Amino acid sequence: MNLEAIFGLRPFTRRQALEAGLTPWQWQMALASGNLHRFRRNVYCARLAPGDRDLYLQHVAAGLLGRTNHLACSTSALAVLGLPNPYFTSWMRAGVTLAGPRSDPGPHIRANTGLVPVPTPWGPTTDLVDTAASIAAELPLPQALMVTDAAARSLAGTTDRFELASHNCRTEVRRRLTEAHDHPALRLANPAAESPAESFYRGHMLLEGLPEPDCGVPMRGVSGTQYFVDLLLDDLVIEVDGRLKYTNVQVVIDEKVREDDLRGSGLAFLRPSSRTYMPTPPSRCSACGSSVPRSTAHGEGPRDR
Repeated sequence: MNLEAIFGLRPFTRRQALEAGLTPWQWQMALASGNLHRFRRNVYCARLAPGDRDLYLQHVAAGLLGRTNHLACSTSALAVLGLPNPYFTSWMRAGVTLAGPRSDPGPHIRANTGLVPVPTPWGPTTDLVDTAASIAAELPLPQALMVTDAAARSLAGTTDRFELASHNCRTEVRRRLTEAHDHPALRLANPAAESPAESFYRGHMLLEGLPEPDCGVPMRGVSGTQYFVDLLLDDLVIEVDGRLKYTNVQVVIDEKVREDDLRGSGLAFLRPSSRTYMPTPPSRCSACGSSVPRSTAHGEGPRDR
């Protein structure tokens, strides 16, 4: 019997394998084959996942197996829920974090203070709001926004970019995030933010005292073409692009046409280098907001769109 066909990449115990139809003899043969990977006592998987996040999820699921009333939280909940990794390192180096009836500093288990579990294929985890709140309490604002913006986008329940950029959507999502928690990254979460890099850069802008920029703003170029810009501070468009975006020549040409069209409508442009806002370690980013002209610091705050 093919254990991977039954469990996929998820860890399992001997009992689960027998309940799935294996005989005790087949189980002994599977162990003797050396094809099973052992995570800890009586917890195995048919094959280690090739990707960093999936491999980490296997370790999270293995940590939960055999532990009643435990759930993934904090960093582990981020991976389970598909939220961004804000640590500037691999998931495997971040460490598994669980919540249980009582804390245990050895295996990184925290005391559960009323967290309600959400079932997932990898095991129970904290929900979007509690996960975002734990990260908002633990990390500096730029890194925390990488998570809370993504959580806000999920909570918005829509992919309509006009709706995501609206005042009503932003207000409602922030209300839900701050209903039981009060952290800056929750109050500033924006469902219109499209990438972790954009969230990280915006966080450093705010730390440097600049007004909160609008995210994912719908703007028309002089040609009448509809675009969406990453960040807008007064009449300054800030496009926060990753390292790989401009490796394609056609993308470069398209972006030049788009920028010229928007500049024709009276907007200025700033494209900060990825080396400025995504270095390692992130503490070196303290001056990334200085690339924004200081004249914008005294402009109006975010406009409702």
